[in-house]
Amino acid sequence: MVEGQTGTNPPVGAVIVKNGRIIGIGAHLKKGQKHAEIQAIDMAGAEHVAGSTMYVSLEPCSHYGETPPCAERIIELGISKVIYAARDVTLPSTGHAMMERAGIEVEYRKNVQMERSYQSFFSSKMNALPIVTVKVSASLDGKQATDSSESQWITSKAVKSDVFKLRHTHDAIITGNGTLSKDNPSLTVRKEEGHHPTRVILSKSGQLQWESKMFHDLKAPIYIYTENTQLTTDLENVCIVKLKDCRIDYILKDLYERGFGRVLVEAGPNITSQFLASPFVTHFILYLAPKIIGGQGLYQFYQTAWVQELDQIPQFEIVHSEMLDTDLKLHLKRK
Repeated sequence: MVEGQTGTNPPVGAVIVKNGRIIGIGAHLKKGQKHAEIQAIDMAGAEHVAGSTMYVSLEPCSHYGETPPCAERIIELGISKVIYAARDVTLPSTGHAMMERAGIEVEYRKNVQMERSYQSFFSSKMNALPIVTVKVSASLDGKQATDSSESQWITSKAVKSDVFKLRHTHDAIITGNGTLSKDNPSLTVRKEEGHHPTRVILSKSGQLQWESKMFHDLKAPIYIYTENTQLTTDLENVCIVKLKDCRIDYILKDLYERGFGRVLVEAGPNITSQFLASPFVTHFILYLAPKIIGGQGLYQFYQTAWVQELDQIPQFEIVHSEMLDTDLKLHLKRK
């Protein structure tokens, strides 16, 4: 699984077949590194791929970015046929046409599921904004904590383990200063050879508790977004980004420009509500524990200062559901 490791690039897989045998497989593992097609060619050996067929999940690229065009390398080595499952609608010129002009047989074998899986990437690239997932663990009545701020643990250990996997598939995790001060989280994956996302802290005031363990574990970089022009630190793993206005869209735009393609929001009701009320959330992961907390709902996960008409509220659809021990996991996607 390479989601969350390829930055603003899509996760892609490729297989090369010759004389009925698989001679090479590849995946794009990290932004700036070789694409899946080139990884597969390297495994097979460039001298062995002439006359072969390449199967690839996404149309080979035809442009120069951090790496040369894959279509150009395919042409150069004499691969005879390329079959791909999803067309890259973000490119001004297509690898398909480039390879066909060079005499390669190219087949677009449309796979609806594969194209659906790339829709978020296409939208992200065209809008220059990362794919955003909001994660919430709550009680049946929508509380992230009791009114006295007790939150550990509403959901089960199975949910905790699943959240580590979810973090692994994102480039960065966004949280708020409130969560940092109340929960003192590390926001790591706690798994062997796991990918630790960059931690992003939103703090307009810049009034941070520098003794928090996150600032001292060095497992992943930390970005702090603030409106405090005087905020400084000597910590080597911390980057302070000062904005005149810490609006969600400005923060997301800056993160995308820095190469973050998938971000996960794990925060308290204030930041969670700002994201869910915005048009920038693609996925919403909701873990529900079979508990009713009650109280006045100070930590209700979705709170707004306004009341919207029903036809104006954010709309999601449930695309997957499963039980994790005694808890329910819902994966929702914005309609």
